[in-house]
Amino acid sequence: MRKAKIVCTLGPASDSIDTLQGLANAGMSVARVNASHGTREERAALIDRARRVDGRTDGPIAVMVDLQGPEVRTGETDGEITLHAGDSVRFEPGRSVTADRIGLSTDISAVDPGDQVLIDDGRIETTVDHVDGKTVVATVDVGGEMTSHKGVNVPGVALDLDVVTEKDELDLELAAEKDVDFVAASFVRDAADVLAVSEYLESLGAEIPVIAKIERAGAVENCGEIIATAHGVMVARGDLGVELPMEDVPLIQKRIIRQAQAAGTPVITATEMLDSMVHRGRPTRAEASDVANAVLDGTDAVMLSAETAVGDHPVTVVRAMDRIVRTVEASGEYDEIQDQRVPPADEGSRTEAVARSARYLARDVDASAVVVASESGYTARRVAKFRPGVPVVATTPRDDVRRQLALVWGVDAQLATLPDGSAASVIDRAVQTSVEADVVESGDTVVVLSGMMTALDSEDTTNTLKVHVAAETLATGRAVVDGRATGPVARLTDGDLSSVPSGAIAVLGADFDEEFDGDPTRLAGMVSARSGMTGYAAMIAREVGVPMVSGADMPHVEDGTVVTVDGERGVVYSGEVAGQ
Repeated sequence: MRKAKIVCTLGPASDSIDTLQGLANAGMSVARVNASHGTREERAALIDRARRVDGRTDGPIAVMVDLQGPEVRTGETDGEITLHAGDSVRFEPGRSVTADRIGLSTDISAVDPGDQVLIDDGRIETTVDHVDGKTVVATVDVGGEMTSHKGVNVPGVALDLDVVTEKDELDLELAAEKDVDFVAASFVRDAADVLAVSEYLESLGAEIPVIAKIERAGAVENCGEIIATAHGVMVARGDLGVELPMEDVPLIQKRIIRQAQAAGTPVITATEMLDSMVHRGRPTRAEASDVANAVLDGTDAVMLSAETAVGDHPVTVVRAMDRIVRTVEASGEYDEIQDQRVPPADEGSRTEAVARSARYLARDVDASAVVVASESGYTARRVAKFRPGVPVVATTPRDDVRRQLALVWGVDAQLATLPDGSAASVIDRAVQTSVEADVVESGDTVVVLSGMMTALDSEDTTNTLKVHVAAETLATGRAVVDGRATGPVARLTDGDLSSVPSGAIAVLGADFDEEFDGDPTRLAGMVSARSGMTGYAAMIAREVGVPMVSGADMPHVEDGTVVTVDGERGVVYSGEVAGQ
């Protein structure tokens, strides 16, 4: 499976069910709804369509609402306008834009003469001449064409805006109403801003994880506390490259990814990853290298913006990104880098110690997967932190957790009902789910992590780590005689054992009420559809010491099929299953 996930921004080019399904089939894991564009009704419809696609796609498709935040944007233009170098322009709050007056969503009169005002990711540059009330008069240094709703940056100027704007409050209400999987908070400056978004969601009765976008100089300075507070972070390189010298951005990206991985916090690398594919059918070599380098850095996810929102062929873009990611992840260089960057476990955290051990145990026993029974997703995220060389199969009874894990590196999330009871029963169900989902094959060796069901998967409850052989469960019942036996099925309609091959597994129907005629020690094991511990067959099984399970019906298993009877757990497996 592909380990780094793909986030796709939805828009006019990708708002139909067919295109959304195409994006999912091509490799999309998270659908991003950008609250800076469209109406509330249009965003609600996008969320609903993404949910419908999730419901009919094997892998989870999460939905992330990306808030506009205290972002400064231009108003509406009447078509395309051109700003020329040397022109004088006025910036002031307003909704309309002309060639000499640019209406803005936010007052920027805190600037001083000499400050820069940059438009459209810095493509248009102006310098402030003077400020008159709320009007900022500036001279165009680098001109260009401009359309509606372009971002505006004033590098180095603190506008002192609330991180949750009135518009954001409405969008957060929509996110809560639709129970989306993530909210991306724009232009956060520190941990307090992240908490402000979380608190507003909580006031709405919603528990939605917050992804903090790192796109301001202040956020880079406070990156450690933001990573520790947010559910995930996004390296939003567009605004970062305007707020800070563009030559600093590549190293900032690498540092943020490294910090996030060390903390076990999912990280998204975003902006212009395959930008030329908005209109072209192939990416540039530099773009392919950019995606590859983010994957080599260890990012949890890579993001597409205009490429899938307004591009000419959004599904083709996702396929291209999928190919690049898979090629990198299949390389020896990738494995070598991941092995060199395994972070230490947090001191005092038993869960992290076990999760880190699982990484190396999976390598040493040549396991095909790490299987995690994970109610809240916590243990699955801890395992992913240490970047094992095999898929992390997270089985969870919660559909919201299944979708949230769609953002986490290397995790294949599967919905499963985890039984109350012993750790053994939880492990069996988790592994069985992995087999049913075709993530692992019957007979594969897997490493399994599980916590106690009384507090499953809350922090530091993970206390079971074992090597397990995956197998398809044919039937479950009551353990009668301990032990394990493998052999071909021999169905008995009467007690005659003369034609039963030595080493067979005797399968008895619910109406079987005969005495055995022959040597029962020739049997390797017994399976009875009749429940109970005191019947004739159960008595004979105990007497001769062959593993037996009662109350296990196998009407569709043909004679001669090789099965394994686990008399300790009361389970019948398909095929030969080694001791665990």
